[in-house]
Amino acid sequence: MQRDVHQAGRARIGIAGCLRTALAGVAALVLFGGPAAQAMEYRLGAQDRVRIYVSEWPALTGELAVGPNGNVSLPVIGEVPAKGLLPSELASEIANRLRAKQNLRQSPDTSVDIVAYRPFYILGTVTTPGEYAYRPGMLVLNALSLSGGIYRSERISEWDLESTAINSRGQLKVLELRRADLTAEETRYQAQADGADALPAAPSTASADIVTAFEEQKRLFDAARQAYRNEREALETTLRLREGEIESLSLQLTDVETKLTAFEEELDKARQLAAQKLAVHRVLPLERDLSDVQREKKQAELEKLRAERSLEETRARIAELDGRYRSDALAGLQRVKAEVRSIEEQFETTSRLLDGAASYSDRLEQYTSAGSLPRLRFTIVRTTGETVEEIPATETTPVVPGDIIKVDRDAPEKSS
Repeated sequence: MQRDVHQAGRARIGIAGCLRTALAGVAALVLFGGPAAQAMEYRLGAQDRVRIYVSEWPALTGELAVGPNGNVSLPVIGEVPAKGLLPSELASEIANRLRAKQNLRQSPDTSVDIVAYRPFYILGTVTTPGEYAYRPGMLVLNALSLSGGIYRSERISEWDLESTAINSRGQLKVLELRRADLTAEETRYQAQADGADALPAAPSTASADIVTAFEEQKRLFDAARQAYRNEREALETTLRLREGEIESLSLQLTDVETKLTAFEEELDKARQLAAQKLAVHRVLPLERDLSDVQREKKQAELEKLRAERSLEETRARIAELDGRYRSDALAGLQRVKAEVRSIEEQFETTSRLLDGAASYSDRLEQYTSAGSLPRLRFTIVRTTGETVEEIPATETTPVVPGDIIKVDRDAPEKSS
């Protein structure tokens, strides 16, 4: 009966998963504007945010973002490649990996929904160039509207571009400082994971920012290393005390064994004499002495057993301390590497915005005539896999997540 209930519950979960998939399909049809748009199946990429549901696996259910490396990181199954996959393909990959990892008889009901798309970027002759959240069904005209439209005044446009350049240069400087800090921090964690006694010095060709960062990380490394050494030395002292105690108890047991043998022999002789009606009064005191020695032996054995147990516990604590010291370093190393990848992504994006602002700033002077009628030219820079292409566009060209939209002005035409 329990098996039937379990199978019925699993069937309900499967139906619920299908219903979610169907509703997601209807929503996509409405959002993307009909069959023609739905034919362009969306494939995941870095910075997309997804909601993952795995039936009967709450630890794997939740929202997370696709990382800069194109993977999603999940408990139990680890890193799962997501870049270039459809949401349904990612759901199948997660289910298959979980089934193989946990030796399940069948793949669990799994679904992946897109919560937020990766952003798009717009730059050039717009009021506010930068990064914007993507909305399904977006056209170039929508993106232009989000960025404030074209410049209304050449003076304002020129200042906005200069402001963008100033902000971008400032952000690049902040990113460079953060990258220097992360470089030194990564070196610290690596040295800790390797069990090094000292943090390596900064490279001789390093900048002043990196040298300063290394000095700060050296102080942190020395403090953590000293705390680890102090705790380990205290445990090793306890270990030596327990070993000495066990050795002492072993000697004590040897003496007790010798004493016990002597009393047993003497008692045996006294009993033989007592059988002959001789020295009868000696038997009872010898029996009491023998009993005392036996109790002494049991007490020494118990104390030795306790000391041996304490010795093993101390050794286990030393092993735990060593493992924790290294595992903390490895966890920190993994976190720093992920942050480095994110910093590199931001650095590249900001550099593109700065280059774009500088490029388009040079073209503003030809539009100073009050009677000129500029015509806009749109170009979409789109990355597909490892290929980057520039696509001529119009106001009604669809935009996809991750696109970079460049807005330029053609040579102005004089108004009549």
